[in-house]
Amino acid sequence: MPDHSDEVTLHFSDYWRIVKNRWPIILTIFILVVGTAYFYSRGLTKIYSSYVTVQVDKKGQDETIFKNNPENFGVDPVFLQTEFEIIKSKTVLYPVIEQLNLKSVISQRFGVENLTDDQVYQFFLRQYLNVQQFRSTKLIEIDVESPDPAQAAEIANTIAAQYEKYRIDKLQEGINNAIAPFKDKVEEQEKLVADLNAKVGTIREERRKKLGPDYVIAGGATQQGSASLLDMQIQNQEAKVASAKTDATVKIALYNKIKDLSIQDLENILPAINKEDQNISNLRQTYLSNQSYIISLQQQGLDAEHPKVKSAVAALAKTRDQLDKAILGMREGIKYDSEVSQQTVSAMETELKMLKDQRRQTDPSDSWVDLEQAQRDLESQQQILNLLKARYQQEVIDNQIKAYPVTIINQAESNPRPIKPKLLLIMIAAVAAGLFLGVSLAFFIEYLDTSIKSLDDVERYLKTSVVGVIPDDVDPLINEGADSPNGEAYRILRAKIDLKGKEDGATTLTIVSGGPGEGKSTTIFNLAYVCAYSGINTLLVDVDFRRHSLDKILNVENQPGLADFLIGSTPLHDCIRSTDVPNLHIITSGKLPSHCMGALSPAKMAEIIATLKPYYEVILFDAPPILGISDAAVVVHEVDMTLLAVQHRRYPRHISLRAKNAITEMQGRFVGVVLNKVQLRSDDSYYYYTSYYGYEEGYDKASKKKLKKVRKQAKQKKGQETNTSGSTGSDAEQY
Repeated sequence: MPDHSDEVTLHFSDYWRIVKNRWPIILTIFILVVGTAYFYSRGLTKIYSSYVTVQVDKKGQDETIFKNNPENFGVDPVFLQTEFEIIKSKTVLYPVIEQLNLKSVISQRFGVENLTDDQVYQFFLRQYLNVQQFRSTKLIEIDVESPDPAQAAEIANTIAAQYEKYRIDKLQEGINNAIAPFKDKVEEQEKLVADLNAKVGTIREERRKKLGPDYVIAGGATQQGSASLLDMQIQNQEAKVASAKTDATVKIALYNKIKDLSIQDLENILPAINKEDQNISNLRQTYLSNQSYIISLQQQGLDAEHPKVKSAVAALAKTRDQLDKAILGMREGIKYDSEVSQQTVSAMETELKMLKDQRRQTDPSDSWVDLEQAQRDLESQQQILNLLKARYQQEVIDNQIKAYPVTIINQAESNPRPIKPKLLLIMIAAVAAGLFLGVSLAFFIEYLDTSIKSLDDVERYLKTSVVGVIPDDVDPLINEGADSPNGEAYRILRAKIDLKGKEDGATTLTIVSGGPGEGKSTTIFNLAYVCAYSGINTLLVDVDFRRHSLDKILNVENQPGLADFLIGSTPLHDCIRSTDVPNLHIITSGKLPSHCMGALSPAKMAEIIATLKPYYEVILFDAPPILGISDAAVVVHEVDMTLLAVQHRRYPRHISLRAKNAITEMQGRFVGVVLNKVQLRSDDSYYYYTSYYGYEEGYDKASKKKLKKVRKQAKQKKGQETNTSGSTGSDAEQY
């Protein structure tokens, strides 16, 4: 079962602590990202934009025949999307590329030779052109980007002009196709009238030869009498036939035009020929509404499998089917009208023929009947021809009025301000990215860092308490003076472990660490210093034979030392030396031969403690790291108390845990952890644990200046001694 007591809830201050501790990493990443973005963006080629706005109408000026009322089209998203693709098509862009010699321009810009037309077209689409629509309008913006502002404006205007020419050419082509059948009908009627005119001339010539040159024909009637009532009926019937033929011609021409059109084309032309009924109009509006609804669902991010999209698509398909059936029904109605008009003409011509036959039966001797009949036929067909010509001429005149399917609203102009690179946006993004990456890396490194970082870490992982927090950059107090504010941390430590004499002898204590360089030697010296300075008779024993440092701190000779006692060359009391610090004595480590390493046995250690206890109130042992060195284990086993020095943010926490377990295994009395070299300015959670900063803030400027001077002199002195003592000094520096 997991130990829920170990769970720790992170507060905002914990995250802020990580940011404060890792600020150099965050700042470095931030500067790298922002600097890279700045210099990269400054090195990019400046791109200028110029745009032209055009209004696109679904139809131009009345381009279809038989249209009597103007058409009012709404915004058709499908039509506008089609126009987007047309503007970007090769049909429009190829002439622009050729006219402006963009093949050479693109080759020079991108450093690519021997480009094909299609490659130039693809480069142009990706790097130069952007087409977009103003929502719920018929306006389209053609935006061109180029390193040359004047060139961008020229290309945009040329594309708009070429697109306008394309639309006008397509419109004119449609007009020509629409009036072509009507023109053929006029030419056919002209031929029929010419044939009838020739027939009348032939009949007249024959009658003139038969009756003689002096016989006169007046007014298209013979001299043998005026027209009878039957003749008037024939004339009226001929006029009706002419009118019916004209109407039939229009209806037949209309049907011939639309009979081979697709349903989509027929749908577009119905309003133009005034044949769209209310049902078709309503279905068209419903269909467009369904299309707009589907587009809005897609813009919301719904895919094709979403129930709303599937329902809308089904409704659209149903409406489309109903609309197609209604349009096909309308075409069948137009076909029926044309067939009925033809049948009406045939019936009227039959009736006219009957009247003419009746006329012949009434007056069979009349020799001018054939001539009159031919003249009447000529007049009837001439009347039809005149009507057709008038209608055709009207259409030609109407279509000569220029159509405007594309209107240029705003001409493109040269823009002197580049749109790329957008330095401000790039820098804002770089600042955001730099902060994000820096903070992310800081948290990632913090996650990988398994060292002891807080008091909570000590309690959570080592299952013990912290008895002392030592700030970073603390020198031996002998160099800083008795009134140094750094001494307060050690006075707090002394108070917590209550170092004072016992009735049966001195209190013995050692400080060990898991690894080298964790500051245990400085810590135990300063602890001894504050004990001695407070009037406690204190002895400091250096048991670290390999890397001794206390002799360097106190500036005393290393020999004779404890090593000399262990090998039997010097009595123990001869190894004790007084120091410049009142109440403080020291036994240095001495120099132990390599073959005598391990000479410190439990028995010897017990003898040393028993010998020294009667003379001192506190005896402090500076032991080596406990992991891997036997001397530390011996010391831990024999002393009264053992502290574990852990350097803040140095070694992985499992090293400290192993060191603590080693103390327990040696049956030492473990009393807590001394957290060393803590960055108090960044780890503000320690403010409440030590009054170091309170002292520091209370320190006046003169005292601070004096402390800095003392530290500087101590370091110079230490450096001189190091130069004279060789490698021994370098070993001491590691502590």
